[in-house]
Amino acid sequence: MKMSKEELLEQLSNQFRRRIEIIEKRAGIYQLLIPVYHEDGDMIELFVDSGKSENGTIRLCDFGMGVMRLSYSYDIDTENKEKIFHKILSENGLQEENGNVYLDTSLELLYPSVLQFSQGIAKVCSMRFFKREVIESLFYEMLDEFIMEKLVKYRPTKTVLPIEARDDLEVDYQFQPNGKPLYLFGVKDPAKARIATISCLEFQRASLTFESMIVHEDSEKLPRKDRKRLTSACDKQFPSLDDFKQNAEQYLERAAR
Repeated sequence: MKMSKEELLEQLSNQFRRRIEIIEKRAGIYQLLIPVYHEDGDMIELFVDSGKSENGTIRLCDFGMGVMRLSYSYDIDTENKEKIFHKILSENGLQEENGNVYLDTSLELLYPSVLQFSQGIAKVCSMRFFKREVIESLFYEMLDEFIMEKLVKYRPTKTVLPIEARDDLEVDYQFQPNGKPLYLFGVKDPAKARIATISCLEFQRASLTFESMIVHEDSEKLPRKDRKRLTSACDKQFPSLDDFKQNAEQYLERAAR
């Protein structure tokens, strides 16, 4: 959808109550100067790329300025960080191509779309401030994704109750590499560590035939007493999700022999 600077200015000026400016950077590329800012006071970079605007849509984008800004203090250099980055984009209705974050919208929805885009970019640029909370919230999601995609041949079963009458002793996943149950618990905090410890001990008291496996979000975060109790109760521990991803298949292969 081709448009002129004047048409863009009229629409946005009316919707922003004439608190904006537009600079034509080059043919068909307009920078929108709007009163929306990063936490340090810098204005959020926002452009209209009319070359990508078609079929009645308008493309808002930042030409990679948000990712570049973030890179000054925080690199998206791991698979987990990539997942977090794309989760933030998805939650804010944004898309990305080679670092360029964009949103396709319509002329009639230009005002709310500019606000939506600006809010999403601000969250991306603030990843360094809340990365720990976001990573932790994704731990179980990423564990499940890996198991159900990469370990399918070991017949994983979710949410198992080895003792039917004890619904408080729930196992996250059960594998059967050699016919004998192998129970896996994902652990990201002391509360889950204690549940896993109690569950393994109760299964032993019930004389169940099984092996147990713990996948930590970060074993170093657990208090020493919790680590000690868990080590005594379970058979195998992976100190982190990355370690589990690297070594789980080899471990299950050995268990299947």
